[in-house]
Amino acid sequence: MRGYGTGGVRFVNARLSRIACVFFSLSFMVAGSATAQEAAPPLSGDLAEVCAPDPQHPPSLWKISKKLDQGAWRSRLSCDAGAASSSEPVLRLAVHPGDAVERESDEKSTERVEIQMRKEVIKFDEPTWYRFRFRLERPWQGIGNRTVIHQVKQNIQAGDEKPQGACPAANPLFKVEARPSATGADFLVKVRGTTDCNLGESRIICGPWHLDLEHWNDVKVMIKPSLKEGASQVEVWLNGRGCDPYTGLLGYPDHGARDSSGRPFIDVQPRFGIYRDALPDNVQSIDFTGIRFWSANPAGDPSWSENPLPMR
Repeated sequence: MRGYGTGGVRFVNARLSRIACVFFSLSFMVAGSATAQEAAPPLSGDLAEVCAPDPQHPPSLWKISKKLDQGAWRSRLSCDAGAASSSEPVLRLAVHPGDAVERESDEKSTERVEIQMRKEVIKFDEPTWYRFRFRLERPWQGIGNRTVIHQVKQNIQAGDEKPQGACPAANPLFKVEARPSATGADFLVKVRGTTDCNLGESRIICGPWHLDLEHWNDVKVMIKPSLKEGASQVEVWLNGRGCDPYTGLLGYPDHGARDSSGRPFIDVQPRFGIYRDALPDNVQSIDFTGIRFWSANPAGDPSWSENPLPMR
């Protein structure tokens, strides 16, 4: 090697060897990270176990609305394996007047039929990706009526009060609505987080966007909720159309649910179904299929990247 003595050559070779080792180590780390990410399988929201559910053997993956009469389970939740383009069952949830009714005030009450994940798939300061498909069945009545089809909550503890009075418990940090409209329904996504539960309103980050009845819709979500202002990440897509990203606070740092160690946690994991302001003499039905959750970026996973539409 020109310009170097024997000692210089040994020095350069040793240095090159160390550099090569560094690059090899980095390559291994990157490859290992990619392999770990690729190997992370999605969690399937298997709906088969809520097809005509048996109260004597409750589903292991899902909770059913606590106040819903167990005698009505089979008539409110049913599946049709042939209704989708894949072998996955399609779950139909139907809400009837008086189902799991709750009174919010003397003038206002609500009804619901929902399923909720038992597993803790959404955690503060950790990202989660998930996907689901839904279809609204006719008739979808009650123009302008609040109709939530998906929600995630950190409930406010009972008896927690602020100077303005008691805080209402039902404050979803993330929810999707399909509000009945004159031409079908309106898709809305709302987020909420505040240091005082009596202040602030839910913020709309999507919609209102039109939904056709009896047509399948594909929803993708990336959510990392945080109780620190500016640390959250929320991205939502409806049929490939992106919503406005959100990075503000999500949840309730001072008065939201805590676990036994005092750690804030999301006690209401993803719910799917219908939660609505009461509608006398009005039955509504919704179909769900293809529910999946990922703890790592699922880009490249066919279950995430495939385009499932059109499905009728």
